[in-house]
Amino acid sequence: MGLRPIAIFSFTISLMAGCSAQSPAPSSQAAAQNADDLLIVDCLLPGQVKRLGSHSTYLTARRPIKTSAVDCQIRGGEYVAFDRADYATALKIWLPMAQGGDPEAQTYVGEIYEKGLGLAPDYKMAAHWYRLAGEQGLARALINLGNLYEKGLGVTTDKAKALNLYRLAAGLPDDELLYASTVAANAVDQQQLAQLQQQVREQNTRLEQAQANLAQSQQQLARQKSLLAQAKEQQQDAKLKLYAQESKKIHEQSQALINQLRATLNAAEAKVVAQEQELAQAAAQLQQNQGTLLESERQAENGQLEMAKAKALPVIEIIDPPMTLTRGLPTIPVPNGTQTKEIIGKIQAPAGLTSFMVNGVEQKLDEYDLFWVKVPLQETRTPVKLEARDSDGNVVNLNFNVVAQANSTPAQPLATGKPEPIAGDSQFNLGQYHALVIGNNDYRAYPKLQTAVNDAQTTANLLRERFGFNTRVLQNATRYEMLAALNELRKQLTPSDNLLIYYAGHGELDNSGDAGFWLPVDAEVENPRNWISNAAISDILNTIQAKHIMVVADSCYAGTLSVTATPRMIGTMPTAKQQAWVEAMVAAKARTVLTSGGVAPVLDGGGGGHSVFARAFIEALQNTDGLVEGHAIYQQVLQRVKASSKTLDQQQIPEYAPARHAGHEAGEFFFRSLTG
Repeated sequence: MGLRPIAIFSFTISLMAGCSAQSPAPSSQAAAQNADDLLIVDCLLPGQVKRLGSHSTYLTARRPIKTSAVDCQIRGGEYVAFDRADYATALKIWLPMAQGGDPEAQTYVGEIYEKGLGLAPDYKMAAHWYRLAGEQGLARALINLGNLYEKGLGVTTDKAKALNLYRLAAGLPDDELLYASTVAANAVDQQQLAQLQQQVREQNTRLEQAQANLAQSQQQLARQKSLLAQAKEQQQDAKLKLYAQESKKIHEQSQALINQLRATLNAAEAKVVAQEQELAQAAAQLQQNQGTLLESERQAENGQLEMAKAKALPVIEIIDPPMTLTRGLPTIPVPNGTQTKEIIGKIQAPAGLTSFMVNGVEQKLDEYDLFWVKVPLQETRTPVKLEARDSDGNVVNLNFNVVAQANSTPAQPLATGKPEPIAGDSQFNLGQYHALVIGNNDYRAYPKLQTAVNDAQTTANLLRERFGFNTRVLQNATRYEMLAALNELRKQLTPSDNLLIYYAGHGELDNSGDAGFWLPVDAEVENPRNWISNAAISDILNTIQAKHIMVVADSCYAGTLSVTATPRMIGTMPTAKQQAWVEAMVAAKARTVLTSGGVAPVLDGGGGGHSVFARAFIEALQNTDGLVEGHAIYQQVLQRVKASSKTLDQQQIPEYAPARHAGHEAGEFFFRSLTG
């Protein structure tokens, strides 16, 4: 049994021809010269020739789209390669259309400002463009804007406004239909962290400038030393020539030549003096730049230390039950008469946890930093206060209320052994289901894995036989094969389809630890250009037309996992409310990701011929009957992975969240078994 390395997954002219026969245009995949041609780029298509009346034609404005590089080439478009695109090139494509009022372009511009793309993120501008698109009803823009209000990025933190934006994006028509979310509390808020990140970027920029200035000063000093040496050499040469002329006999001397040589010597001596002064100035400038560099290095180092401290502060995350964002504290609804409520969550405390309190009572975590606490409830409203303190004295609090509600049904506990099906599932039209299942064992430059191919094949069989998925399996796939398969799905799927992408294989982190990658079997060690970045995966998800997409990654996707509130089924909902919630989630676009274990290495084995995560996922699907939402599957996977990894003395905690910047609106992914 080995370990699978980590990857963070931190998640779019034709001219009318005459009657003569022509050869068909090459397909995007056939025309691609290499895998990079299949990556998504911002493409500016040429205008189309239109006819006006019977005698005149005109050329329409150029049109931006997101599509593959090779498709952009075939259609005569203009683009910048995926790995070279930046803030300026992306804005050049989308800003004119956004200024013209197109809501999708406005959302893309907002995401450009939010991502930064080589510059510091500008959250205020991002909020401006999201707001413009949201006013036109674009759900994705409303979700993105709500995320900014929830975190206080570029706007004043306003949980109630975030709630209203999320509900508006989800199309939840009834005030009683609550938008439940997974809640996390951080010791440092997102706005402070963003400001600290901006300071670090500015300090790094100053450091780079200081390094460049120092290098320039060193070059200038070397040049001045060379010029001084040349001047002294010319001075010595002039002295020798004058001495030779003056040493001749009187009748052989030329007074005019002597005067000329003396003038040349005087000029050479003056030049030496001037070069010595310039050399002194260059030395002084070098010394000044050395001091500036030392100060910039000190500031940059302090900034990095502050950033590391901020990222090391404790975090409390509630896994279950779901909470609703309200104008006051977050709320957990329970049926009337409920005596206790179990709260399940996890604590992240890199510096080490010294205490964890629930309503003033000390609580213990298990060996995987998870807590399972039963809170006694009062008659109507029970305040709950969680407090975590680390060994450095940092404290994080999470306060919420548990509120009894009339006309509600009992909630199902997390660990029932089987996800609770949603009533009335036959009334929902969910469309066709497709799956791309990838399992990579036989790596050329990385250690071979033992279970990934078997995980993939078993998962594909289960999806096809129990849930009716149209499945395609890639075993030991190269980078080109993986991207080509994703590109085919981008061209084939429709807005009524559902897609599950399952990946089992190696993953990697970049040096900064902020970007993650999937590794094809032809991946080269320490060569990210030969890997598939999570950002590229998110871009592809964004351009696939399928209504609901779920990525199941048996390596990590955490880098781009959004902490935005996610829609959750509340177990206390009456049947009619549950069905209304499902209808809203089915109608909204979803891009969600289930990962095997955050940013830690995950087990390649330990599951009876499968990885621990794959075995848990397979068993959760095998125990699913009827209609079940993605988060319910996650709850079952979490339970099983926790139990299995405990017996193997390995820490592994799966995660589930929307994919960031991948086109997620407010929906959920649903599984519906063929029987049951």
